Amino acid sequence: MMSRRTSVLVALAGALLALLAVTRTWVTVTPAESAIVQGVVVVPGSEAATSVSALAIVALAAGISLSIAGRVARYVVAAVLVAAGVGIGFASASVLGNPETAAAGMVGEAAGTAQILADYTTSLWPFVGIAAGVWTAAAGVVVAVGARRWAESRKYAAAGEQAAAPRAGDDSAVDEIDGWDRLSRGEDPTR
Repeated sequence: MMSRRTSVLVALAGALLALLAVTRTWVTVTPAESAIVQGVVVVPGSEAATSVSALAIVALAAGISLSIAGRVARYVVAAVLVAAGVGIGFASASVLGNPETAAAGMVGEAAGTAQILADYTTSLWPFVGIAAGVWTAAAGVVVAVGARRWAESRKYAAAGEQAAAPRAGDDSAVDEIDGWDRLSRGEDPTR
């Protein structure tokens, strides 16, 4: 199975790919000669499938939080990654299924009406969005399967344990008031 670091990178790659895809042109609307608007209307992914951006940001946050997630939180993060990936995939596929609806907002701004007689052409970027969704969902499944084998993160736990209670029998332990007094004198109370 993948290590924690690799799983984080895989999850981030899917989210970043989805964010890249929505910045590109997904639908090109070429109006007919009798249409109200004569210019070509270009619809980016952020307008054609508005939820893809939000879901990609959720997946990005989940991927980042995976780096510090505890045992139970890993499974929550895995579920979030799967849900975000499925959402990204479905939203991207809906553009391919109905490009007129996906382009309605931009066409409405250009023509004053949401539907015009035109040729609606989709680019390859919705397919990239679908691939990013599948990738992100698969990353969530891999995290769910492999997370139980990861070692616990001790970076934050060790610091909290050391600060919480001094060792028994340690005469050099500094109480709170002594620590402030030493700080006032310019000394380091942790030494």
